[in-house]
Amino acid sequence: MQRRILALAALFGAALATGLAAASENFPISYTTLGLEGSYVDSGNSRNKSAVEDNLANYWEGGLNITHQFNPNFSLFGQASYAEPETRVNNVDIELWRFSLGGRIHPGKFRLGGWRPFAGGGYSNTNLDIDGGGSKNEDSLYLEGGLQRMLAPRFMFEAGVRARTELEDGYVDGQYFAGIHYLFNRKFPAAPSAEIAPRREPVIAPPKDSDGDGVIDELDKCPNTPQGALVDADGCPKELTREIRETLYVEFELDKTEVREAFYPDIEKLAKVMKQYPTSTILLEGHTDSTGSASYNQRLSKSRADAVMKVLINEFGIMRNRITTSGMGESQPVASNDTPEGRAQNRRVEAVVSGEHTEIMKK
Repeated sequence: MQRRILALAALFGAALATGLAAASENFPISYTTLGLEGSYVDSGNSRNKSAVEDNLANYWEGGLNITHQFNPNFSLFGQASYAEPETRVNNVDIELWRFSLGGRIHPGKFRLGGWRPFAGGGYSNTNLDIDGGGSKNEDSLYLEGGLQRMLAPRFMFEAGVRARTELEDGYVDGQYFAGIHYLFNRKFPAAPSAEIAPRREPVIAPPKDSDGDGVIDELDKCPNTPQGALVDADGCPKELTREIRETLYVEFELDKTEVREAFYPDIEKLAKVMKQYPTSTILLEGHTDSTGSASYNQRLSKSRADAVMKVLINEFGIMRNRITTSGMGESQPVASNDTPEGRAQNRRVEAVVSGEHTEIMKK
């Protein structure tokens, strides 16, 4: 027992002296390390176990460590270690390989005289090869705690204690360790700017004009004016009233009232104008050539106007009350009735869309 205490005291005394003699460095906020670790394992808790390989004397162990610090508060720890302990009975030599993986928690800014404490835990798998034949694998969980200190910009020292519990037999071993780590992939917090911001004069906000019409809100009597509208001094849009007139010609075959589909696109354009201006109305005037009696042509021309009206209602959804039809007979020819071409032009329906539309004047 006295020898164990002296060895442990020497280990931590050397670590403490080395750390205190070195200038304290700031820890990076994240980094990766590769390091060497030496440890002393107190296997007294495995004494008197039935298996020879479990009944080990205390021993020294060396390890290769790799860690990655993700942020100031958490790091991942991995280790591969090797030892050559002896059994307490008959001093049988054993080769020990151990692989460990765990996590560590660090306080972001808390320090103990320049030392950063940490606590962690993880899993270990241990392979024991017995001299003379036989081997065994052991699974264990461990808890650890310790202190770390930066010795130089790329070197860190750490020392601490682990308690490892073997999962099958339940015995607990203690491990006292110290190690030196080399840091790479370091990241530090951004340095605060040393520049002194120039003095800024207070900025006086210009009067608010929410709708962008050029009249400030305090004087605007017509808020939410459409973009691009001409406005008066009160911010109200200037309006313009204009007359709407659109004309359509639909020609018919001799003595026929059917509307040919060739004229549907022109009728559709007229229907779109009426939908664009909902207050507009339409007058459909039917006409004939001079073939036949005047009374017959009067009825025929009215039927032709009614046929175009049905197309507007049934095909393009124009309301009946917006349409007026009239039969003009042969009274208003637009071409000579002495030729077939002229008579074809006179067999027609003329449509006139009319109304008034008020719109906002644009800039």
